[in-house]
Amino acid sequence: MELLPNCYTDLCVNGKWFHYDHGESSVFMLNGSKPLSFELESLPKTEDELESHLSQIAASLI
Repeated sequence: MELLPNCYTDLCVNGKWFHYDHGESSVFMLNGSKPLSFELESLPKTEDELESHLSQIAASLI
């Protein structure tokens, strides 16, 4: 699915919830009152591309 401007996606990857504001270069992981922010290597154009980026981030947190 294409990521539309001025929207956001909340996605669970490997049991970790991420919030992404479409068109931004950063994403944050919901972590109680202390969200963790990560920079994306490139801007995703689809939800599948976003999930691929987030899978790499989630794997690095294990």
